[in-house]
Amino acid sequence: MASANNGAMTFSPLAAQRLALVLSLLLAPAVAWAQDRAQALLQFEGVQARYQAAYAPGAVSRDARQLLAPPDQAIADKALAALDTAASRSFDVKASVAAIQQEVAAAGKGGAAPSPQVLEAVARFAKLRADYAAMDDAGKVEFFNRERAKPADPARTELLERMAVADTREVDFSSQLLLSSVVKQLARGNAGQFTSLPDRTLDMAVDTLWSRGITSPRPRNLLTVAREFEKQVTQALLAALPDADVAALLAWRNEPQAAAEREALVGTYRAEVKGSGAVAIRTLVRGWPRS
Repeated sequence: MASANNGAMTFSPLAAQRLALVLSLLLAPAVAWAQDRAQALLQFEGVQARYQAAYAPGAVSRDARQLLAPPDQAIADKALAALDTAASRSFDVKASVAAIQQEVAAAGKGGAAPSPQVLEAVARFAKLRADYAAMDDAGKVEFFNRERAKPADPARTELLERMAVADTREVDFSSQLLLSSVVKQLARGNAGQFTSLPDRTLDMAVDTLWSRGITSPRPRNLLTVAREFEKQVTQALLAALPDADVAALLAWRNEPQAAAEREALVGTYRAEVKGSGAVAIRTLVRGWPRS
């Protein structure tokens, strides 16, 4: 029961509990809808599968090896093994994906829950992506050529523009390039330029490299190719979707909250990769034998 006390309103413990329950019930749908929107967007963009493929144990050193030139590949086994150990301790797929979903949900508050049609379209697109990933090289080429031969249409082109796949691919490539560069220097016996730095200075150096971005011509060209290939594959996947699914997805990604959700997804994905990568580099460098 409420009572007046010098003009202020006070509540008994039971009344306060009831008020809290009422408020939680009123707020629950909005919170649930935001989480539903975030979960659907992460599934549509393939965030978990992408993060798993790039940062699960063994993936980081595998991708770093692929970016090394043959002379460096031949001498980098020890450094790559050390990177694998450091990355396994630093990257946490489950925690990072949860952090991304939380930020996307915060950005999407106030938006309506995805309709059943949108959820069905997202599920079909996710299955297409998974089926494509499971194909052998010949199957991927056949699928890609068949779907890309279809005439481009404005709805699929616009939907691709609303997606974050090229931006998240750029984040992954930037991380791979930075980690492979550290491995290369360690393999060449140039560890001193890292091991002599205090942790704070080392972290600042990594942050500067991320802020500067990729400026060298060859890596920049490789990044452009990686972004374009990601878009081309996604365009082929969208071409395989029914028109009704594309229309539903496009309407969903044109809702008022969509731009903020996309920005939150890309920004948090980058922050998670950047932060975990910095920990991996620090772990790798501090564990490397001093000459």
